[in-house]
Amino acid sequence: MIVATVLAIAVVAAVYYIASSIFRNTMIDRKLAKVPGPTGALPYLGHAFQLVGAKPWNVMKNWAADNGTICKFMILGQRVVYTNDPKFIKRILLTNQRNYNKDVDMSYKHFMCLLGKGLVTSEGEHWRRGRILLSHALRIDILDEVPEIALSAVKRLLTKMENNAVVDLNEEYRHLTLQVISEAALSFTPEESDAIFPALYLPIVHECNKRTFYPYRVFMPWLQGFRDRRSCLKKLNGVLCDTIRTRWAKRQEEEAKGIKRKQDIMDTCMSQLQDLPDTMVQQLRDDIKTMLLAGHETSAALLTWATFELMKSPAVHAEVVREAEEVFGQCIRDDVTPTMEHVNKLRWAPAVLKETLRLHSVVPLTMRIAMNDDVIPRDATGLGHDIVIPKGCTVAVGIDGVHHRPDIFPEPNSFRPERFLDAAADEIDPYAFIPFINGPRNCLGQHLALAETQIVLAYVMYHRSLSLPKAGEHTMEELGQHDDFIVPSAPKFGLNVSSTPRTPMSH
Repeated sequence: MIVATVLAIAVVAAVYYIASSIFRNTMIDRKLAKVPGPTGALPYLGHAFQLVGAKPWNVMKNWAADNGTICKFMILGQRVVYTNDPKFIKRILLTNQRNYNKDVDMSYKHFMCLLGKGLVTSEGEHWRRGRILLSHALRIDILDEVPEIALSAVKRLLTKMENNAVVDLNEEYRHLTLQVISEAALSFTPEESDAIFPALYLPIVHECNKRTFYPYRVFMPWLQGFRDRRSCLKKLNGVLCDTIRTRWAKRQEEEAKGIKRKQDIMDTCMSQLQDLPDTMVQQLRDDIKTMLLAGHETSAALLTWATFELMKSPAVHAEVVREAEEVFGQCIRDDVTPTMEHVNKLRWAPAVLKETLRLHSVVPLTMRIAMNDDVIPRDATGLGHDIVIPKGCTVAVGIDGVHHRPDIFPEPNSFRPERFLDAAADEIDPYAFIPFINGPRNCLGQHLALAETQIVLAYVMYHRSLSLPKAGEHTMEELGQHDDFIVPSAPKFGLNVSSTPRTPMSH
């Protein structure tokens, strides 16, 4: 009798869930009736098979191109509206951003082990508190420390490149940017960073990327990547929690003795806390992992692609070298650390980096989910009429799509840094160029990332003349291929280069 009752309740619950899902999706479909989309949807699976494989964001972009800048599709029961229209994007990220939460289940599902309850995934009051905490930590005086940290890191890289050694700059930049964010956030030495993060952090990232494109790996505990992820995550969490508690105890001791020292990002976060309960330890741990993920992967990919583009663009390369001599020349000759005042004088280096972010869009999509119905006005839809984004519908903001619109960026597949020089940059719609997202949820670390990458790029180009190894396996065209199964986007074959010393330019 009890078993029969339990089974009956389970059947009723299942029927209710299925019926309510069908009703909810039917209502969503009715509201989205005016939004065009591709044909060929399968029951529940929707357009999943059409999106399987490399660069699904390109498929979405092509669907939208058939109708202007917008399309709808369905994947595993979830209704999605894609847009690469700056006006529509502005509404999602700024004008009505309170109505659009991060779509954690679709966008970050396999990276939640790293992001946890950090700033990227949190919402509401939790997000506001975290935003305030980290915005204080990433204040201007922390940025003042970045040139020294970045210069030390790039000098170590330049040493590796001596004697015409062949190096994979893609991997070297990953290690370099890990060292920079580790020192800025935790005051780790390069040796401490190299001992901890490549061994513990990078295997987790590799497996998370694989699961994004091959979700079935979640159910395969016999895979080496599965075991490495689980083991490394446990060790990484332990190391970070121990580091946080040790740092807290050290700060308490220093305050009692009146000891003053240079403050890093973790110090600044802790200075705003009255105590350190376990919940805050976990919060800080997740914020550190978020900074590691956002603060080094995207910066490394950016540096790799920027270096690749400069190797193909001798005229632009010459401008970067000339500017490095002009801005950093005396610092280089006197072997002194440049300051943010020097960095802020650069024009070509930031233009190269921004054009690289536009051309390669290291993060091609960002997803939001509507918390309530929202009416998008006709001037933002490009359809000549208003549309409704229903509650529960996902909106895919096509970062790569808007970055490659020829009506906004002529010859969008060409590398043209002059788009971001001086007055030309001022004419770009802030919601047509969104590598760091715009609006209240923009990337807090973007200024740190740009300062770091400008220094690294300028110094590498100034000191070394890069070339492909004579016995290299890949052509320049092949090196320009993206690894379609890694986000942030990186070169499919890495970037193996050899180099010789560059003769410093004279005044």
